[in-house]
Amino acid sequence: MKKNLKPTYDPEADVLYFLARKGPIEKSVEAGPGITLEYDRKGCVVGLEILHASKVMGKGIIASIHARQSRDE
Repeated sequence: MKKNLKPTYDPEADVLYFLARKGPIEKSVEAGPGITLEYDRKGCVVGLEILHASKVMGKGIIASIHARQSRDE
């Protein structure tokens, strides 16, 4: 089964969030500096948050994600 991650970028906070599936978050775990994984009660990843996204991912990738997000709204 193919799953799509839906990216959302907040330019003011420079935070990139990937939503894997909707549902309540049971726990959050810091996977690395500025990277947080969010899990549901079954232990499945429901989200991924990246702080300082333009530095981590690169400004070109972030600009592309932000442009697509703005177009889809």
